[in-house]
Amino acid sequence: MSWLLFVDLAEAKKKKEPPPPPQEWAMEEGMKAQCWYPPVFEGMAEGDRKLARQASLEAMKAQWLGQREDGVKFEDMVVDDVETVLLGRPQQIESIARANLELCKTHMKGGDVGPWASWLSALPGKLTEGECLQPLTYTLFDYLDIARSWQRPITLCKGDVAKLTATVKDRYRISDKGEWINVEGTAEKAIGADYPCNIEGCMIGMLVGRFVTEKGVETIFPIGAGTTFTAPENGEITWSINDTTWYDNKYFKSSTIEDRTAVTIEPGQ
Repeated sequence: MSWLLFVDLAEAKKKKEPPPPPQEWAMEEGMKAQCWYPPVFEGMAEGDRKLARQASLEAMKAQWLGQREDGVKFEDMVVDDVETVLLGRPQQIESIARANLELCKTHMKGGDVGPWASWLSALPGKLTEGECLQPLTYTLFDYLDIARSWQRPITLCKGDVAKLTATVKDRYRISDKGEWINVEGTAEKAIGADYPCNIEGCMIGMLVGRFVTEKGVETIFPIGAGTTFTAPENGEITWSINDTTWYDNKYFKSSTIEDRTAVTIEPGQ
């Protein structure tokens, strides 16, 4: 093979290679509008990479909010949530930009916009899955509402130790002619599925707690005048009176002064 023929073949092969993908607003054959083609982030200097991520986020956000006037418009609240999550996790912008491009291209070539919208709505939950953004690092004071069930949900992160205490001097009753009791409850054990807390240590009318993990696993436990609870997973803790009905509960009142049970939750040791 002559040197000239070798060069001709090399040039022909080079011409057949597809052009590099665009790194900007562009459209391919069969698309009705442009999509954002993110740059190749790998190999960039760190400073340039940060700027490229920010540019990609701003470009995608403009399209999601309908500012491109290409028929695409998602809910403002969803876009705000996605932006907030990505600003705290800038590395994720790279993979999100690539996934967003594929969904945009599918839609611009005639596909339904529904899968794109669903993907965007689910992003905050997927990107923060397993994370806990509100650990118990503060003390909260509240008053117990004996006229309703589970109240005042407080976020706990896995491993958080919550110390719960309640005042014992304040009295209430859980039936029209019942005895006046405090958060320790009556001397009668709560037995039966009607009571929220019916395990060992749960008394009728006492203050009890409920912890529900992000996966929906529920734990109910006695509190009384005080207890500590360690969160096995991320979730929410609430409290209530261990009762089957709440409409007839009433605080003790002397003259114009009415008792009111105070509940405190704070980080434990």
